[in-house]
Amino acid sequence: MNKSFLTSVTACAAVALMLSACNRAESPSEVSADVAEAQAERQDSVADARVDQAEVQADTAEAATSRDPDDRGDAMEDRAEAQYNTALAEAQGDLDVAKQGCESLRGDAQASCKQSAEAAFQAARSDARSALEAERRRSDQTQAIDN
Repeated sequence: MNKSFLTSVTACAAVALMLSACNRAESPSEVSADVAEAQAERQDSVADARVDQAEVQADTAEAATSRDPDDRGDAMEDRAEAQYNTALAEAQGDLDVAKQGCESLRGDAQASCKQSAEAAFQAARSDARSALEAERRRSDQTQAIDN
């Protein structure tokens, strides 16, 4: 029985140590380097998404001005999806940068900072999703003209 008690106490102590390290503040130089890296990754990701979006714009230019409502509707949806992907890349990048910035805080302040960053991400993702769905409805309405 003493052995199981000692094992339990040791396990509890290990868990407590791990949990306390989770919200430990990083040094300013570490945070600065991590934020800079996250900003660079965000910039690359958003740039890639914008290139893809520009390609979709170019690829759908003819269909967007077509007399055929089905072609116009398809172009609208393709463009909306590309715009959604760009918005998601921006939101994800913002989340990653913000979370890295939160690492300069400790304890509850760090946890709160990360929760705020996550909430901002969720709101941006929801807004992007709403815009996508609105464009899909508009696309469906355009295509319904042909039917």
